[in-house]
Amino acid sequence: MKTKIYIYTIVALIMGACDILNENPESFISSENFYKTRSDAITAVTAAYAANKTNGDTNRNFNILGDITSDDVSPLLNNNDRVQLDQYTHTPQNSILRESWQNFYLGITRCNAVVERVPLIQMDETLRARLIAEAQFLRGFYYFHLVRLFGKVPLVLKETTSLAEVVYPEREEVSVIYQQIIKDFQDAESVLPISYTGADRGRATKGAAKAYLSLVYLTLKDYAKAAEKSKEVMAPEFGYGLWENLTDVFAIPNEFGKEAIFDAQFISGPSGQGSNLIAFWAQENNTIAGRGFGSFQPTEDIYNSFDPADKRLPVFFVKGTDGKYYCNKWIDSDAVTANQSDNNFPHIRFAEVLLIFAEATNEVGGPTEEAYDAVNAIRERAGLADLEGLTQDEFREAVLLERRLELCFEGHRWYDLVRTGRLVSTLQAKGITNVQEYHNVFPVPQIEIDLNQSLKPQNDGYPQ
Repeated sequence: MKTKIYIYTIVALIMGACDILNENPESFISSENFYKTRSDAITAVTAAYAANKTNGDTNRNFNILGDITSDDVSPLLNNNDRVQLDQYTHTPQNSILRESWQNFYLGITRCNAVVERVPLIQMDETLRARLIAEAQFLRGFYYFHLVRLFGKVPLVLKETTSLAEVVYPEREEVSVIYQQIIKDFQDAESVLPISYTGADRGRATKGAAKAYLSLVYLTLKDYAKAAEKSKEVMAPEFGYGLWENLTDVFAIPNEFGKEAIFDAQFISGPSGQGSNLIAFWAQENNTIAGRGFGSFQPTEDIYNSFDPADKRLPVFFVKGTDGKYYCNKWIDSDAVTANQSDNNFPHIRFAEVLLIFAEATNEVGGPTEEAYDAVNAIRERAGLADLEGLTQDEFREAVLLERRLELCFEGHRWYDLVRTGRLVSTLQAKGITNVQEYHNVFPVPQIEIDLNQSLKPQNDGYPQ
């Protein structure tokens, strides 16, 4: 088979080059010479993880695309790209969309290299199989974000290695992309371990693959499979659970604890691997992490959606000197300068799995005792009364509200509004009058179309 390179990945390869370039050309290692040893395999897989924590500065694009585009968060008015997304006036030139597209494809490029190259390395078979499964998990993770954000996207499953042949791929049907996402998560699920120890903590696990499969099935409205898979994650053998005290949920010492399933990892200190997300959420000119930016402002609507007696209020929010409420989930008192925060960013945690199970079970046949138990476990921790005696419609609304409250500021709200068909009605009712049905997907970044005309036509509603 001829070696192929896809034109849209050229930028990603250039971005990835910073990992290997230095002032001495003789130190360059080609891919043919790199994938030789056990250490090479581990290094390659570790590099594939990077895109889940580099989607914008310290992962801020997950919040921008998942929260600012919803009724939960408003941006500071000093960044036009964020304001466009908030007000639904964005165009294919939006830099946040471009950055996210390229970041996810950079991750996919690295995953494809692992899947093709690592099987050829002579090494411990169990470790080799695990590393390949980690790459499959990550590829599923990146494509799951891409297909929800942009709809039809190119589906690339081969390593890009040279410029010998340039191919201009077309965008694949959404159903085909989801088939591959499910396959990647299933392949990973069958191999990955339940847990790790030491420095390997935080890598993709069997439970993480199952959790994402449950969310994929929920998104596809395959509720029976969503309920089945989420219930598997709830099995005692996986060791997941809810922290009794809400303050423990986001406490740095508990980052790899029982509620964490898959996080983007950050490490404090002078290495430059720390997060600065707390500065984006802090009040402007607050001294946290050197200086708060005030970039992401929780709306009054999300704050007022909580019951005044909800124990999450004083944990999830802090009142600024301006009388407004700010997100209080990411706190690191040791972060006195930028990029020093040790806070991981939770992509999926056990509370969400409980909510997936409750929602999916209800959709299959109405609220059951197990569905009530799942959502009430979260409510009880929040100091709220148990749900009981609800109709299927009432239970659906209660669970969706609970998702909004429990998972606020974790990048989920826009996806929930889209998958439940509520984006337009919800935002228009709250004053975002520009939003239309075509905004259920974002436009393909214009720079990608300029490089590859096969990506046309642009998504409906956007400039062609």
